[in-house]
Amino acid sequence: MLFRLLVLSVSLLNLVPLVVAVAPRFSVTLYGLSLDQPVLEIVMRHRAVLLGCVGVGLALAAFRDDWWLPALSFALVSKLAFLALCLVHVNELGPLRRVAGSDVIALLLLAVAAFVRR
Repeated sequence: MLFRLLVLSVSLLNLVPLVVAVAPRFSVTLYGLSLDQPVLEIVMRHRAVLLGCVGVGLALAAFRDDWWLPALSFALVSKLAFLALCLVHVNELGPLRRVAGSDVIALLLLAVAAFVRR
């Protein structure tokens, strides 16, 4: 039960950005970014869809054992890649620090879920 709650929590964190895919104006609320350039809007909306896919995969993995390893792998790659980029540009993050913080929390939740699952 705890495993499922942890994985579903991280799934929800990944599903929240989907709102940007359908309503780009919410990027200001979520990321502190105004998508006033069409190219930036495309990239951020695409990012929202990809994060949504990770979220759906994690939600399925909470109930299907055969989805756990692939979903965990995609979530880890997604989160660690974002955090690595944040470290490279640590002085320019601004409001993205909050997003990086939520990714650190998500990684911790996934680590606990993996520990509980074993």
